[in-house]
Amino acid sequence: MTGMPEASLARELGLCYASFAFVVNWAAGKTDGIITMQNIEDNVAVCAERVMAVLTELATC
Repeated sequence: MTGMPEASLARELGLCYASFAFVVNWAAGKTDGIITMQNIEDNVAVCAERVMAVLTELATC
């Protein structure tokens, strides 16, 4: 999905805006094998740990 609608609206309102996202299925349609739900769930778990680390670091600044 995109963050474009939100970014445009934030700019119109003069608000600071940043997007923080992660991709859980970056190889969709680009692999020879089947991407299983388990593959996606494993990637979500790894990404969630990274997101929490970044947010924890930002919260302590």
